[in-house]
Amino acid sequence: MNKRKEYYYLPKEYWKKHDYCEFLITQIEDLILNKVFKDLHTQTIKFPDEYSELIKTIDEESNPLFDFLEEHKFTDELNHIVRNQLLQGLIRETCYSIQESLLCSLKMRMTVSFTLLRKPFLEILIVLMRMLNETDFIEKFNNTVNFDPIKSTPEQKKILIEKTNIFFYDKYDCDDVFEFIFDKNQSDSIFNITNNAIHLFTDRNPNNKTEKQNLNFIFSTYENTESQWEYIYETVPMILNFLTDLIDLLVLKCTSIEQKVFTDRINKRERLRKLNNVC
Repeated sequence: MNKRKEYYYLPKEYWKKHDYCEFLITQIEDLILNKVFKDLHTQTIKFPDEYSELIKTIDEESNPLFDFLEEHKFTDELNHIVRNQLLQGLIRETCYSIQESLLCSLKMRMTVSFTLLRKPFLEILIVLMRMLNETDFIEKFNNTVNFDPIKSTPEQKKILIEKTNIFFYDKYDCDDVFEFIFDKNQSDSIFNITNNAIHLFTDRNPNNKTEKQNLNFIFSTYENTESQWEYIYETVPMILNFLTDLIDLLVLKCTSIEQKVFTDRINKRERLRKLNNVC
């Protein structure tokens, strides 16, 4: 694991858990940067011989590849390309958000740190779980007007978490994952805390309602910051591990990369988790 030279303001008691979170997000970033995972970024289409002349008409401006595939009913090929490109984009956005969130935590910029956790856990995670568990997800994404890939009820989120956890041999406590991230009735869920970080004043939900003579995060004391650090490093390692496992599984299913590559990554995560007593 990379040894950080500077932890800025972060108390030493959280260094190991912070390092573990950085390790996880570095593993996710490797899916984009490491040549081992080139199959995620490069797709090959073998067209029948009778399409040899038509292929020459493909042009990014006048006749884009996606339009060509759709017009000539190459549905499987189109879905494969869309799935991989969507996954790449979600991985990049996850890295951008969580890497910056962790850096802001070190620098005691807690409002920004919490704000940046919102998209990867409350939005991207839902899309990834739907990609894994809904066989018609890409078809809807490609063809359904006004299709919202994030919209889901609390019950649907619970079901997605449970179905996803089956792939991990029930490694996680599904109730914990839901409560830590999505539960509007838990004042310290990612949903409520990030909502407070984004908005100066909140009053719709009694579980994150702004008290009188107060604005969210504006009058935080050092004691408040300490409790926020405690929350981050007790909560984020587990849910980030869940997210990392999920992303690995999707890349495995979307590519021809050997399963051993992902097994080795999981084993390394598990060794470091136990070594550093996290999650």
